Amino acid sequence: MRSKFNNILLGLVLFAIILYVYPIGKLAFTDTQVTKSLLVEEYYVKISSDDYDFDVFRDYMESRGWKENGDNRMGGLYVFEMNGERKEIINTQIKTIFVNGKLNF
Repeated sequence: MRSKFNNILLGLVLFAIILYVYPIGKLAFTDTQVTKSLLVEEYYVKISSDDYDFDVFRDYMESRGWKENGDNRMGGLYVFEMNGERKEIINTQIKTIFVNGKLNF
């Protein structure tokens, strides 16, 4: 019984690790510059040294039809709207993972 529990626990841990690593691998092995975390409300960004991560993210949102509403911006809170839907993003939800192709840890 104990080994069955350990196997289930190990499977859940491996599944969580895969969910965490997948978006980072997507940035590393594709031309994608922005990807969303599968576990939490965060976005991972790949930039070059002369880019600012939020500018890359803003371009990503606009390419998907979202428009930034600057009138509702407060500090690090950015508001995007599309078809009456509103999405609020705090700048700490944007994590720069790669800079010039190298890990930014």
